[in-house]
Amino acid sequence: MNTPTDASPLDGIVVVLHRTQDLVNIALVVRAMKNMGLARLRLVRPEEFDPHRIGGIAHDTEDLVERIEFAESLEEAIADAVLVVGTSARRRASRQVWSTPEKAAPRLVREALAASALEPSGPGSAGTVALVFGPEDRGLSNLELDRCQEVLYIPTSPEHPSLNLAHAALLVFYELRKAADRAVGLPERDLSTGKDETAPPATAGELERFFEVWERALERVGFFHHLDPEPKMRTFRSLFQRGSLDRREAQLLEAVAWEIVHYERRLRIRLRNEVANESRLDDRESAAGD
Repeated sequence: MNTPTDASPLDGIVVVLHRTQDLVNIALVVRAMKNMGLARLRLVRPEEFDPHRIGGIAHDTEDLVERIEFAESLEEAIADAVLVVGTSARRRASRQVWSTPEKAAPRLVREALAASALEPSGPGSAGTVALVFGPEDRGLSNLELDRCQEVLYIPTSPEHPSLNLAHAALLVFYELRKAADRAVGLPERDLSTGKDETAPPATAGELERFFEVWERALERVGFFHHLDPEPKMRTFRSLFQRGSLDRREAQLLEAVAWEIVHYERRLRIRLRNEVANESRLDDRESAAGD
């Protein structure tokens, strides 16, 4: 069976979907795995499987879909696992260890670390951690849960405890990723724009230039009509200074202020021209009447 080559504690975890009924749920689990950094999926006799449809639903997951493994029975799917963890919508009367994903995740990641050989492992610790999800309509049976050393359940409302397969899987994968990140530190998504987003702080001179144009713009639009501009500008100064503007921000605001000034000037010219045109038209009509 193929395994990914990237070093990650999550490489030691294989997700097993047992007799999944809906292809859409397989696709959504694949998407959740890709989102959270898991890469190993085994399917036990799914009712339908079409890699092209799965790729169409779960975009950019072709690499994971190509590595999907298949098994004819649950026993075959978990044969190489040193730890088998089942999932259930509710606790049942059995002797297995029951825990929530949040509580179990650090321990599962430790087992996965040993399985991935990212830390020294003792005798008998090589293998995988199998995380098993049952069919959508009934989940894992008691006999299937008997093959699990541990069972995860997600605390939900007692009035409606069952979760969609993909939703339950995502919650479990999320807790595993958090635990793996705490254990070894996983790569994080780069949210930067790719450009140098740092700019030096605006200087006192640059701020003063902006405030001068800002006051001029407010005066042009009549903001200070019958008002003393000094206290109003003091408030504006305090507001913008609290924002700790950098050079680009100060330049942008100054450009906006200049645009207001120029717009007001263009508006006055246009209105003056309209008045002049109306006056000339009145003169022509008066002359025609004579």
